[in-house]
Amino acid sequence: MKKIILSAMICCTLAALTFFYSSCQKSMLKKSDNPLQLSETTALNQKISSSNSKMTPDSGNPLPQSDFNLWQTCSVAPAPYDIQGTNGICIPVGGTGCGSNDQAAEEANGQYASGMQFNGCFKGGSNAPDGSNEMAVFIADNVTQWNGDEMGFVETLSDHTLKAYVQGNGNYYTHVISTGDDGYHTFKCQVNYNNHSQVDFYVDGNYVYSLQNPGVNYWENLYYFVGTTHRTSDSWSSSGQQIEMYNMTTY
Repeated sequence: MKKIILSAMICCTLAALTFFYSSCQKSMLKKSDNPLQLSETTALNQKISSSNSKMTPDSGNPLPQSDFNLWQTCSVAPAPYDIQGTNGICIPVGGTGCGSNDQAAEEANGQYASGMQFNGCFKGGSNAPDGSNEMAVFIADNVTQWNGDEMGFVETLSDHTLKAYVQGNGNYYTHVISTGDDGYHTFKCQVNYNNHSQVDFYVDGNYVYSLQNPGVNYWENLYYFVGTTHRTSDSWSSSGQQIEMYNMTTY
């Protein structure tokens, strides 16, 4: 009798375990094999990944020529052009015949960054009638009104003087770097890690100067890389005056 009862108890226990295991399998199957739930999870992960990628600063790889739109406000030669056989772009000072003439290589899609670097030269002059005639390489967060936050290098063509500059919140600050230098250099500006209202400037890896614009946060904004020349009058010759920029990089 004890053997029969014991056998019956064992059979009941095994049956219960088998039923419980089968139920668990069905429950797990329902949770893991539901295509709608998997699709929703994948979509959510993709959304999160996409959102995070937009907030990541550029990796430091040079921007290709194809990332830039080349334009001019007056269709008179010389015009901006890609320098064949390199990743560089040349932006000449625009020709006469239109009064003012702006020319540019403007990055089509910006990236979140805190600085920029390029190799190149500012082949300017000192014969322009005033300092409104200029050339510059910089990053900007507003490429429509051009009145937002900017940092970079600008050369006035009335005195062939290159300056570091920052712009933002209605302010514009500069510091003279050199005069009469047509040579090729590595130019870099970087937001200070400990003070996001300060931008540090370097030439050929050597620290030059820091500019501060209190109250403006330059750190990891959505910036566009730009090289441009501005002619504001017809009354002077700009032959041979141009920017060359290579290995355009943001950080």
